[in-house]
Amino acid sequence: MPFIDFEEVKSRVSIEQAAKLLNLETKSVGSQLRAACPACKGPDRSLVITPAKGLFYCFTSKTGGDQIALVAHINGVNVQEAAQQLSGTAKATVPQPEKGQFKPLDYLEAEHMAVEAVGFDAETAKTLGVGFAPRGIMAGLVAVPVRLEDGTLAGYIGITEAKLPKTFHLTPTNVVSFPKRTA
Repeated sequence: MPFIDFEEVKSRVSIEQAAKLLNLETKSVGSQLRAACPACKGPDRSLVITPAKGLFYCFTSKTGGDQIALVAHINGVNVQEAAQQLSGTAKATVPQPEKGQFKPLDYLEAEHMAVEAVGFDAETAKTLGVGFAPRGIMAGLVAVPVRLEDGTLAGYIGITEAKLPKTFHLTPTNVVSFPKRTA
């Protein structure tokens, strides 16, 4: 394995950024972030991240450390591999949810001016599951669900100021579609 300067990696990637890369759904509690530990399958508040100290602690496994240790813990790899993942020299092995494992974000606000600003009226946004995310990993973005052909939620994309072209329209199945172009 090539040499990885842990201090350099930690200076480039904060513990909050590491948590986002790991897709941890954190909630702010005072000066800490709390989440369920996906590695330990612990309860909602089993994982605590203290950004001011750059540290985490998992109460289920009774382990903690910095952002490199956090990636190692969640991904089940050693610290060398975790540092490579954070530095971008190795392909991240963030566990991907299985089909149907994504849950709709119930806190999205369809009746928000940011939703209207990107081109959705409130009724259409509610129908499609589009909304402004006031918290979570997509905080401050308009979250648009991405679905598989069978309708299964595959995830979300976040948009900020983009405007939908006037050529977008809703089909009877409530799917945004593009008009066909001819050459």
